[in-house]
Amino acid sequence: MNSLHLKALLLAVETGSISSAARQLGKKQPQVSQWISDLEIDLGINFFDRTGNKTTLSKDGERILPYLTHAMSQVDKFVQSAEMIAQGELTVMTIGIENYIPDIAFTQPLVLTLDFPHLSIEVYREERHQLTQDLNEGNVDIIITHESDTLHHQRFEYCRLGHYKEVLVSSPDHPLAALSVVSTSDLSQYRELIWGETNKTSNLQHPDRNSDGFSPIYGFFSDIRPLIAMLKHRKGFAFLPEQCVNDYIENHQLIALSCDFEPVGIERRVELCWRNGLVLSQLGSQVIEAFKTTHQLVDKSVF
Repeated sequence: MNSLHLKALLLAVETGSISSAARQLGKKQPQVSQWISDLEIDLGINFFDRTGNKTTLSKDGERILPYLTHAMSQVDKFVQSAEMIAQGELTVMTIGIENYIPDIAFTQPLVLTLDFPHLSIEVYREERHQLTQDLNEGNVDIIITHESDTLHHQRFEYCRLGHYKEVLVSSPDHPLAALSVVSTSDLSQYRELIWGETNKTSNLQHPDRNSDGFSPIYGFFSDIRPLIAMLKHRKGFAFLPEQCVNDYIENHQLIALSCDFEPVGIERRVELCWRNGLVLSQLGSQVIEAFKTTHQLVDKSVF
C-alpha cells in the first residue's frame, strides 16, 4: 500500500473529483483513478459510488474517511520529524524542575514551548542533586533549580533567572499571629511545618537550609496541600512561597508574619541550566529564550 495512493484518495475526497486530485499531484487522471481502484481491491470496499461520469463518496467511504484523514496526518508528521532529525533539530525535549519551585518560574515558558507543533516535551519534578546528575549524564535537556553555591558551572550552561519571595505564615488564630514581630526564639516554641522531603536519616532536604530549621519540633510534608490544611488548623508555622499562599492570606485563612531576621520575606533565587550544545538547535535556543524572558520571577537578571 503506497502512501502516495492514500494521499490521492484523500485529495479526491476533499476536492470531490479524481481529476482535481490528479492535477494537484501532477499526475494523469487515469493513473490516479487506477491507484484508487487498486486500493478498493486491496481493502475490499468501494470508496466511491460511480454513476456515469459522476463520482460521489460512498457510505463505506464516509465511515473510513476519519481513519484515512488521521493516518495521512501521521504520515505528514512522520516526514516532518524525519526532516527535523536530518537537520539536527529536536523532536523531544526533557525538562526537569526542582521540587518546591513555584509555578511562576515555568508556567508561561512551558505555554510557549507547547506552541511548537513538532516538539514533544517531558516535564518532571525532582530534587536538585538528582536533576544536576541527570543533566551531567545527558538524561535531561533543561533543569530549573534553586541557585547553588557553585560560582560557575563547568559541565553545562546556565543563567540566573531571578527570585521569588518566601514568607512566614500561620493561622490568624495561632499565638504567633498576636506578635507584632516574631523572633527565632518565638518560633522555637512552636511546630515548624516544612514543605520538603526527608532522606533515610531524616535530614532536612529544603533549599538553602543548613540546619534542622527554626524549631526542634516539626512536620515534613511532600505535598503542600495537607501542610496548608494543618496551618489553617493552628498546628504550626511555615515558610512558603508567597505565590502558594497569597489566596489564603487574602481570604484571611492564613496571615503573613513579620520576623525580625527577614522582615520582608526570604528571597529564593532560581537558575536555569541546560546541556552543552542545546543552543545550537533552533528549537532549543527558542525554548531557552522563552524561559529567560517570560517567567514571572522578580529581577530577571540573566547573563
